[in-house]
Amino acid sequence: MKYSIIKQIFKDAWHAVKFGYLSSRRDRYGYIHPTAVVYQPTWATKSNMYLYRNTKIGENSQINAHKGKFIMKENSRSGMFLTVIAQNHKFKTIGAYPGGPGWNEEEPADVIVEEDVWLGTNVTLCPGVHIGRGCVVAAGAVCIKSKEYPPYSIIGGNPAKFLKFKFTLDEQIEHEKIRFKEENRLPIELLRNNYERFYKNK
Repeated sequence: MKYSIIKQIFKDAWHAVKFGYLSSRRDRYGYIHPTAVVYQPTWATKSNMYLYRNTKIGENSQINAHKGKFIMKENSRSGMFLTVIAQNHKFKTIGAYPGGPGWNEEEPADVIVEEDVWLGTNVTLCPGVHIGRGCVVAAGAVCIKSKEYPPYSIIGGNPAKFLKFKFTLDEQIEHEKIRFKEENRLPIELLRNNYERFYKNK
């Protein structure tokens, strides 16, 4: 048997172990609630992942968080092929170029997904993105830091932007009363300001 074939067999075996047993271990996460699920195969920097109650990440996802944190709060879920990037290269430095001196000195940029969020298939969350409570992110969306994603909005596109609210203002307030304890509810004034501001700017 040729050496190259033997080498490939061992490589495939290690790949199976890595994405089977090792990827399924739960003791290496920054935090993972017992009810959280990360479907395999998924490549992830576990030590900076914080997955709270009833969260789920679809298979074939890539969570690149070796500098910044990826935080997914209660009852949020993603479809397959989620991509998260929680750091960035110092590309704004004058005279710098990809792969040049200092290129690997990345800056952390936490990515936060609030409660009750649905991330469709093949969504990308770029460095520093903050997805508001109750958002729906359309399949294939690329979310960037310079865009704002308010609670209870439907967002999509590349770059992803606000499309509309999934609830009226009164429905948002009622939903907050049903879903959250009083001390955890979003202020009515915040919801009202968002509703007026985002529809005014459309």
